[in-house]
Amino acid sequence: MTLTLLESGFPIFAAVSVAALGSLYAYFYSLLFASIALLIWWGGQGRWVELKKRAAYKPLLMTSLFITGLYICLFLALHYTSAANVALILFLQVLFGFLFLGHKKEEQLGKYSLLGALLMMVGAMVVVFPGEVKINIGDGLALLAAMLAPLANLYQKQARLHLSSQSILMVRSVIALPFVLLLAWLLEPSPSFQQVIEQFWPLLFVGVLILVLSKVLWIEAIHLLPITTVSAFFAFTPLLTMLWSDWFLEQPPAWYQWLGAMPIILGSILLTRTLPVKETQNKST
Repeated sequence: MTLTLLESGFPIFAAVSVAALGSLYAYFYSLLFASIALLIWWGGQGRWVELKKRAAYKPLLMTSLFITGLYICLFLALHYTSAANVALILFLQVLFGFLFLGHKKEEQLGKYSLLGALLMMVGAMVVVFPGEVKINIGDGLALLAAMLAPLANLYQKQARLHLSSQSILMVRSVIALPFVLLLAWLLEPSPSFQQVIEQFWPLLFVGVLILVLSKVLWIEAIHLLPITTVSAFFAFTPLLTMLWSDWFLEQPPAWYQWLGAMPIILGSILLTRTLPVKETQNKST
């Protein structure tokens, strides 16, 4: 429940900072807050010794690559489409999880769970294509992020066998920070110091509560459960984002968004009532 509430607020607060600072600078400053918080937390626990584990290097590098690409897509998407659309389309990661990871025994779901997931996918498609087979750049970027999510989660799950969640997040944030800054400097006008200060609270929310706290909870969840199972439990996240969008951004959801939400609700009921709870052996040190 905590994770669902936090993630539902991400598109809202990120959209606010994107509108004020630009997509990539909003991501950079959020990531800067996350990196500072992680360095203090990580260093205070003496986690640096974990970086000696060479077996973690490849999944850690791949995690950093896919997660950075995913968030770049999401922040750019918020410039071109609504926060509600981003939340709904991102939930398609469940579908791509089936496509990319479904052959793995531990990631497979039963037939009722599969039916529930398919219903949610139908709902998301109503949002992506509201009466016409046409997709705007924002929806397309959110869709690309949904495709990257299962691969990022797979490598995070592998890295978690060797490292703590804090170490995974710290390394991937520090690696991403200069790359995102360079990309922002090349592609967007630099915001003033005053503009950044005015966005302190949205940036802090995304940086600390989403990119740190929420992701620690997420990594621990996929460490213990199949990725597809954990992803499916987020069925109510886009619905909450739609409510927050009406409240905070004064952007009431369109009729097609509510229409798409209906099979999402039904599908989530099927999934949460039939999903098996399977723990994997904890191999962390």
